[in-house]
Amino acid sequence: MIETEYDSGNTESVPLSIILQNNNENNINNSENNNNNNDNENENLNELINIETDKGGRVVLNKENQKVPIFAYIILGFALFAMSSSGVALKSIDAPPLLKASWRLQSTSVLLFFGLIYEITMIYNFHKKIIQKLPKQLVLLLPNKILNIYNNFDKLKEENELSLEDENEMNSNYQDNLSSKKEEIEIEKKDIENEKNKEEIKSKLFEKKTILILLGTGIVLGFHFSFWVVSLDKTTLAHSLLFVTSSPIMIVLVMLVRRAPISKGEIIGCILGFIGLIITLFDSLFLNQNDNSSGSDSNSGGNSNGNSGVVNRKSIQNPTVFGDFLALMGAVCIVFYLFAGSLLRKWMPLFCYAFPVTFIAAIFCSIASLILEETDLFIFGWVSKPFILLTCYLAVFPGFIGHTGMNAIIKYIEPVVISVTLLLEPPIGSLMGYIVGVEGLPTFFTYIGGPFIIGGCLLVTISSHIRNKKQQLE
Repeated sequence: MIETEYDSGNTESVPLSIILQNNNENNINNSENNNNNNDNENENLNELINIETDKGGRVVLNKENQKVPIFAYIILGFALFAMSSSGVALKSIDAPPLLKASWRLQSTSVLLFFGLIYEITMIYNFHKKIIQKLPKQLVLLLPNKILNIYNNFDKLKEENELSLEDENEMNSNYQDNLSSKKEEIEIEKKDIENEKNKEEIKSKLFEKKTILILLGTGIVLGFHFSFWVVSLDKTTLAHSLLFVTSSPIMIVLVMLVRRAPISKGEIIGCILGFIGLIITLFDSLFLNQNDNSSGSDSNSGGNSNGNSGVVNRKSIQNPTVFGDFLALMGAVCIVFYLFAGSLLRKWMPLFCYAFPVTFIAAIFCSIASLILEETDLFIFGWVSKPFILLTCYLAVFPGFIGHTGMNAIIKYIEPVVISVTLLLEPPIGSLMGYIVGVEGLPTFFTYIGGPFIIGGCLLVTISSHIRNKKQQLE
């Protein structure tokens, strides 16, 4: 059999005997003895792994499998630091904001496209068709480990082309490569689950409902990037990051409206975070009375050093209410993006979701830039020498590792927990901006409001964890 772990948590594989037999596949031409052996093995396997099925014969996962895996939190940490650097990189690029947003999404779409091709290949078993067309001599040269992961390998070629000696040798190598019977059982158990997942993906992938949700989610993501990247030119990096990561407040409100289970601690934590945002807003209301002209000079992305494509680091933007409001609107957009993602990502593989959404958002921002911005830069100007390094950095780290990492774990971790974790992005991103030189030190009220935001973040995270623990015990 072939088994490939999707980042989405879905594993695409075709089992050696159980799934093909239970679904009455006609492409298996084993002898009667082999069929009898497979039947006996299946009965023993079901007893050993204690598979639970519903009335329709579908596999029911144990509650233990629903626990949040450790790797999800590890990805969350890496994604947090990658995304924290996004604002610094964007402020370093000398281009109009909407154009920068489109470049960020275009370059990320290029990376995601390869992941999409990979997942579609595995879902529709195109890899098996490729193997079938390879010459027998070439296939036999492949390492045994690769051969063993293809189910029903003896049917990849005509039976009359294989000698009995070859079959015995392959079976012997197959047994030698199994570390234990337990490992084999676990693989077969995953096969049962993942064959079901693959059929579900095929049936839902091109449904009208799925396409409409992807289209709407892509447009919402485009609005999010448009609001946020423009806010980077209208307010400080610290303020932009603080307000754009305030989505937990809105998420909790949505959960309350939907009457979803939520603890008092989560509500109190989000209230503390909201108080912190209000305190931080005082910088824009009271401390922006002076030097307005110096701040406005850096709004249009025209502070480059010659033709380097890098912004003049001496031009530091002051906080503004307008810029803070734009960032807040970006937070509102991300709420809908997260909920739509959690709906689709329950069954949709990572790149089948991430690529169309990101590509649609890239088209949206590109059109918005062409309509609203006047610039001599080309819509695909990110491939030119002054911009390609920073744009590729945005695609690989904040884009692929950051946002795609978040998409990968959204089926394991609740949206409110992911959003609250992202509240750590403002202090981390602001520190990065100060070290790089694109941002000055945070202003007075930002220092006061920041601890409230971080304290609210910790309270919501801990309260959510406790609530999930209680639900698992019930």
